[in-house]
Amino acid sequence: MKKRTIAIMVALALVVTVIPVPAFAAGSPLDDKAIYYTPASDYKSGDCILTATKMMIRRASILRNTGDWTKITNASLRSWATIFGLLLNSFKVDTEGLVYQVDSGLFSGSSDEARIKELEELLRLHPEGIVVHGDKAASTGPHGVLVTAVKNGEVYAADPTHNTGLSNKGKQKWKNTTMLNVGRIEKYWYISAISPSSKTRPSNVSASTASEGSTLRIKSVRAPSSIKKGRSYTIKGTVKSNKKIKKVTVRVLDVNGNVKLSASKKPNSKSFSIKKLDKKIKFKKLKKGSYTYQIIAKDSVQELMLVNKQFIVR
Repeated sequence: MKKRTIAIMVALALVVTVIPVPAFAAGSPLDDKAIYYTPASDYKSGDCILTATKMMIRRASILRNTGDWTKITNASLRSWATIFGLLLNSFKVDTEGLVYQVDSGLFSGSSDEARIKELEELLRLHPEGIVVHGDKAASTGPHGVLVTAVKNGEVYAADPTHNTGLSNKGKQKWKNTTMLNVGRIEKYWYISAISPSSKTRPSNVSASTASEGSTLRIKSVRAPSSIKKGRSYTIKGTVKSNKKIKKVTVRVLDVNGNVKLSASKKPNSKSFSIKKLDKKIKFKKLKKGSYTYQIIAKDSVQELMLVNKQFIVR
């Protein structure tokens, strides 16, 4: 009888561990361990960076309250994000009603302190997290994790190694992951832009509800990647919606989140050309450094950040 009781308890523990539950634990929705969990059946050898990317996109979906984040899996992302098992430097993922543009960059600092400062700056702009990787970053060698926060100089991350199969530890302090000192990470991936999808619909929204909602989106975007100091840059793009567009804002932020350039317009129409704000966004005034280019639009139903792209003035 005792052996049978123990066996039942073990079986129940495994059920709780391996089945992600959409209902959140107390506190922030992003604290739920289920967000970071990957069943063994959804994991292939070398999937650490893809898994960390899945975690990042899940968090972005939750922050925007769009779709069912449990539908975002390694299997659903693999064809969008990888080639020959390797994560692409730049790619788009169309899932659960949104299109996520993911881009990559290289860290520039050479010390742990410099790396932590860079992570803090990136997380200010990307609260869903930053995927980081290094060839000698972990005790096992090449590895990648999702950095979710920096608090009082301490880095927190979700490690695929600790959230796969029978393990489900959620977010942890950096020192409790498989990663070595933070200065060993070399590369990062981040979500540079999010826009509504014209192909997929959130699985938790019915067809009738979707047809009554907003199709706010942007097309034919031209956004900077690198600009020489003192040079101008022409912005382009067309904001469209099936509802009247109430306001469109184009702005540029520095690494501390301060607005350096900004211009807005209230179109009160279903289409608006970003080029109409071009003369007011004077890139040639920017000093050398890293910046973020954003386009925010609001119609009669919703407000969305349609573009959120990092660029450099060199």
